[in-house]
Amino acid sequence: MKKPIMAFIKDLKSNKKMHSLDEASIKQAVALRLLSLLGWDIFNVEEVYPDFSSDAVTVSYALRIDGIGKMVLDVKRYGDNPDELHQQLVAFAAREGVDLAAHTDGARWWFFLPTVKGTLAQKRCHVCDLFEQKPEDMALDLMALLSREKIVSGEYLESAKAAYQKHKRKMAANVLPDAWNRVLTGPNKILVEILSDATEKICGYKADPGMVEEFIRAHFEQWTLAREHAAAPALPPPSSARIAPSFPVLSDNSSDIKTKKPEFFADKTITSFSFQGSTYPVKTWEDMLTTLCNCFASSHPQDFEKVLWLYDDLKPCFSRYSDQLRIPEKIRKTNIYVETKLPPDEIVKTVGDLLTEFGYGHEDLVITTQ
Repeated sequence: MKKPIMAFIKDLKSNKKMHSLDEASIKQAVALRLLSLLGWDIFNVEEVYPDFSSDAVTVSYALRIDGIGKMVLDVKRYGDNPDELHQQLVAFAAREGVDLAAHTDGARWWFFLPTVKGTLAQKRCHVCDLFEQKPEDMALDLMALLSREKIVSGEYLESAKAAYQKHKRKMAANVLPDAWNRVLTGPNKILVEILSDATEKICGYKADPGMVEEFIRAHFEQWTLAREHAAAPALPPPSSARIAPSFPVLSDNSSDIKTKKPEFFADKTITSFSFQGSTYPVKTWEDMLTTLCNCFASSHPQDFEKVLWLYDDLKPCFSRYSDQLRIPEKIRKTNIYVETKLPPDEIVKTVGDLLTEFGYGHEDLVITTQ
């Protein structure tokens, strides 16, 4: 079972039209094909029940064993926010008494444990990502959670619970910076007591709570952890188009440098960039990417959609669906998102592709690094 599923996943990853399939195509070409590979009789409506409805809500499929519903699977595209769809799906699954609920848009598969207490994020146990995972890893995940054999034996539920525990640990790790910032903004009574007691042990005198709180406030900005990138500055529209090379140029006081391979920037820190003679200070490579995207979207509104066909190793760099990207950033005045979870060299490559697409030369863009 594993090899044909891996082969199928590889075919999907290499399909450049994957991100533009409509729901009907995803059901037929992805969901049903995969269920068949996972051992389900997709022609038996007693096993794979299509358009399963209850209380005016319809999901794409209910997966049944001996007439008993084990899980529900919804195949849908959605807009900017999938939470509403997932909330409805999880509530539906809870009412139907099934142990597992899943949703896919073809590229990603979300799995939820409906009976778990807590928020929607706390009910989510796993996400499979076509473009993020290796084919072998994704195949193993799908087999563990969706194969008919595992559902018949009940092992799918054990796998879901194990994934849920892993997900909880990851969630806790992700919010630790926020928790730390919240402790500082309190000020947290326990933290105040710890510092006060430590002061007494060192010098013999206990710092009063007001003194400790003042100390924390004085160093608050130094100790807090940043969670968001600074907003990118706006750019003026570009002027006339020119023939562009593959990559932008680097400014490092060496006038003879004209082009560099993207790998050259891998360990560099960007400090600013100049576009058509104007210089813009930036803190991150992502700032440069999003700023230029906003610029091109404003200057080329009629043909900006062609960025949807830019790929990096078959992964979309741009998409109308934010869930298809790891850390999406919406481009101003469009319904298109850009992938920002990229290393510097990949951002340089993407920027070079943008310059080429919109007809600008390397002399229009200068990157300054340290």
